[in-house]
Amino acid sequence: MQKKKFKPLGPLICLLTAIIWGSGFPFQDIVGRDTANIDNFFFNGIRFLIGGIALIPVFLIFEREKDTPKKEQKPKLKRTIIYGAISGALLAISAVLQQFGIQLTGESGRAGFITGFYLIIVPIATFIIFKQKPSIFVWIAIPFSIVGLYFLSVTSDFKIELGDILVLICAFGFATQMIFVDRVGGKVSTLKFSCTQFFTAGIICIIMGLLFGKLTWQGITNNILPILYCGIMSAGAAYTLQNIGQKNTAPAVASLIFATEGLFATIFECIFEKSLPSGRAIVGCTLMLIAVLLSQIPKKEKKAP
Repeated sequence: MQKKKFKPLGPLICLLTAIIWGSGFPFQDIVGRDTANIDNFFFNGIRFLIGGIALIPVFLIFEREKDTPKKEQKPKLKRTIIYGAISGALLAISAVLQQFGIQLTGESGRAGFITGFYLIIVPIATFIIFKQKPSIFVWIAIPFSIVGLYFLSVTSDFKIELGDILVLICAFGFATQMIFVDRVGGKVSTLKFSCTQFFTAGIICIIMGLLFGKLTWQGITNNILPILYCGIMSAGAAYTLQNIGQKNTAPAVASLIFATEGLFATIFECIFEKSLPSGRAIVGCTLMLIAVLLSQIPKKEKKAP
């Protein structure tokens, strides 16, 4: 495989993506406090549909199939829709669990770091399922992540909150989705795949909302800014920037940059709440960040004779 040349714009775009993702957590926290007017199902459904709509003009303008033979275009579109729907179902489940967890804990920064645990789950699961041996740094990262989760989630009287458990489960869901996307990524049209994913996730969440949730007009008007931001920015814009940034950045570097999402979640939470995190939270966040960064250090490949 040919190595990607370093281009400063690529890492900067990846960093902007991590900032947008991190900044979305406080907005999710705001919506989580108004469940009397807008349910978590409806919030996720609306924001994913907005994200899908926002991507339509993007792939119409930028994603052409010039390099794909005509006889392969229809099968490729079919695969894109099917795989996008599967990924969307995984995204819907993970996002709903994450939103319920944020609502129960009331701390978006902590939820952001626990969600980042998926970056450690992915290489371990890949090793178990596909026999791809991770680097030694992943095994070093595991104890850091466990201790970090302890400081973030376990209170002084040794109780773990339900919200933390839900966010940790959602991390496994995001890890499953990442592994799936990695396996099918080369077989689909990237932006059309993302668009299908968002529409599928949005429809599933809306259906669940109609069955079990609650939505009032006041809920939409009160939370219009978080809904639009999480839809257009956290979903549509961030995923598009992710694709652009990764094309001009080495995979290991991109992963390290994306791992700062949890750090930015804590920073934006402090800005929104106008407060500083507790010492226990700072220790937990620091350990989780170290674990995430360690897990993304690539192992050295053996030189060919």
